[in-house]
Amino acid sequence: MAPAAHASLATGVPVYALACIDEDHVVYGIAQLEAQEAVPSIRAVGKLALSSEEDAPMCVDVDPSRMHIVCGINAPAAQMQAGTNNHVRTYTYEAQDGQVRVQPKAAAPSLALTDPEHYQKTCALSPDGRLLAVASTDGQVQLHRYPSLEPVFSPHTGVLSLGEEVYGTDFSHDSKLLAITVASRIVLLSTTPRTVDGTTPTFLPRIVQTIAQPQIGSGLHATFRVARFGRGRIYEGARTHALYALLHAPATKASKARPSYVAMWDTETWALKSSRAVSQRPATALAVSPNGRLLAVGASDLNLTILRAITLQPLHQVRHAHEFPPTCLSFSPQSRVLISGSADATLRMTVLPPNLVPWNCTWIY
Repeated sequence: MAPAAHASLATGVPVYALACIDEDHVVYGIAQLEAQEAVPSIRAVGKLALSSEEDAPMCVDVDPSRMHIVCGINAPAAQMQAGTNNHVRTYTYEAQDGQVRVQPKAAAPSLALTDPEHYQKTCALSPDGRLLAVASTDGQVQLHRYPSLEPVFSPHTGVLSLGEEVYGTDFSHDSKLLAITVASRIVLLSTTPRTVDGTTPTFLPRIVQTIAQPQIGSGLHATFRVARFGRGRIYEGARTHALYALLHAPATKASKARPSYVAMWDTETWALKSSRAVSQRPATALAVSPNGRLLAVGASDLNLTILRAITLQPLHQVRHAHEFPPTCLSFSPQSRVLISGSADATLRMTVLPPNLVPWNCTWIY
């Protein structure tokens, strides 16, 4: 298979988060927010410098309908320890005349982070644009109404605490469920957590399902890395949708390899439908294409693997995409380009081969 057309950019600093603004622009977080023009070449078209005392953005999402960027940035350590940490940041952007102008919009506290060793690990906007989910390395999760940033959970409840680092948060296609990934399980949370205590309405976290560690590959219980909802029916003619997850098999005495798998669950029955090995090394990142047809997996073997979402069939592989394992992945809005970032301080844009998924074809879900 001929190598896919690609372009790379040396960022000078490890890249830990990225998101597509549109088909021509991607925003990524390093020690400052930056925007880049997309393929066939990459060049800087916008930048928002942060205070040298502030943390780097470790997560980022984009609301293209409002032209907002959302990210997580810790306040300086002294402010955090004093109890002031407006770590949920929103920005407006405007792409015009070959430049992207980024301006601060709002900042708010959410997870009561006071230890500089912990930070906001995830931020995810719901497809309907009404909710923002944030989670931290110390296991806290909060829902916010968007764009007001008002907390959803009742004040006396505070946040949901899962007791271990949160690796990912993702909303279902209809915005009714939130998948929260920790190593030991995937927690499915209702995004309409309204309950009634006597005659008083309250808003409490409502867990609707928990997916435990499955036995995959070696037969031992695998650990979760990240989960993402599908963006189409689980298979042709089906009424239900899919939830995909990356899993790591534990090392055994017989082998030092730690193979990784991608698995698919039916979101109606929560039954494990299928799984497939994607690497003999731990996987590091997962993305679902906006059209719902493709998955992308980055792994510690430095490869990027593209799979068909319905069958988990491998379709294409980009070998040695980075010098260090990929940290983040995102498809462009039209699902034609895969963008990857890495701790090797590079950003790569890979044009997917036209024969991978013909752009003029119609898929029936």
